[in-house]
Amino acid sequence: MRDDAVGDPDAASLAVVCGYYDFSARIRGAFHDVAGVSAVASPPEYRRRGLVRELLAGVHRELRDDGVAVAALWPFEYPFYRRLGYARVNDYARITVAPDALSAACPDPAGTFERLGPDDWRRLDAVYDEWGPASLRLDRSADWWRSRVFQSWRTDPYVYGWTAGAAGDELGGYLAYTVEDGDDADGKTMAVSEFASRGREARGHLLRFLRNHDSQVERVRFTGPADERLFDELDDPRAAETEVRPGPMARLVDVEAALEAIPYPDGVDADLVLDVDDDTCPWNDRRIRLRVVDGRAAVSAAADDAERSASLDVGSLTRLVVGSHGAQRLTDLGDVDAAEDDVRETLEAAFPRTDPFLREGF
Repeated sequence: MRDDAVGDPDAASLAVVCGYYDFSARIRGAFHDVAGVSAVASPPEYRRRGLVRELLAGVHRELRDDGVAVAALWPFEYPFYRRLGYARVNDYARITVAPDALSAACPDPAGTFERLGPDDWRRLDAVYDEWGPASLRLDRSADWWRSRVFQSWRTDPYVYGWTAGAAGDELGGYLAYTVEDGDDADGKTMAVSEFASRGREARGHLLRFLRNHDSQVERVRFTGPADERLFDELDDPRAAETEVRPGPMARLVDVEAALEAIPYPDGVDADLVLDVDDDTCPWNDRRIRLRVVDGRAAVSAAADDAERSASLDVGSLTRLVVGSHGAQRLTDLGDVDAAEDDVRETLEAAFPRTDPFLREGF
């Protein structure tokens, strides 16, 4: 981007670029349009001029004009995006284990393993729909399955499913993985990108599939929600190295639209005034009145002297909306300043925790 650019600039004139994916994600039980911001980049000679901030301000404005109220991204640097109104909305666990250590978790052989291809995406999607968490689960299209699950820019994954009966039956679970070469000392790693099951039986047989690779790889690595563990399933819980890492970030690009779009718990009526601080999206930076009746909300401008108020920045409000943090936790962190105890309690009731988990990278 540059001030004197006219029309479509050529590559040599670009000072900062980014793109975003259009997808739908479940937030509090309903699907909403979400923009996945990606590929933010700038050459060294153009950095530290505020160009990324300027570009993302334009992206946020464009999203709002298009009716998209939420943006998400995987940050290269958390403090940088916090300054732009983004907040971390989930963490994830990375589990590494030797295949033979999984033996105690494996049932006796039963059912059928079959290799799956892109045309099997509907069978996989049925499992994914049951397995995926309730919040921030993407509504995957056929194109997403074909180009993002069955393809990779480096090595296309193998995808296998397990059925309780014969090949072609309803899938009980599936996994997608690649095999990464290490040096002679480290050996190979089976990197599992998806490990989805409809229940304990299918999960056990997928673990058996991993265990049976003990002659091909030295370790298996897969990821899941931050509370994902293998400790209770192994003879030696120390055999599984579990590391919890920070995950993606999100922000509301249109506070009013987001608050009016999400459903609210039954029996919760609220009338609150929120002082929202947003340095990047000026249309969000204001005092609003949030009224919740019969599970739906209406947002309007609030008078300066309105009572029952709470102050918070747009990142903290994003965490309330997607359900990664409750009002009490945000108050303990110093991110919500509620004038009265009943204001905090009302926020807690209106925005209960949902434990979101956005598993897809983009």
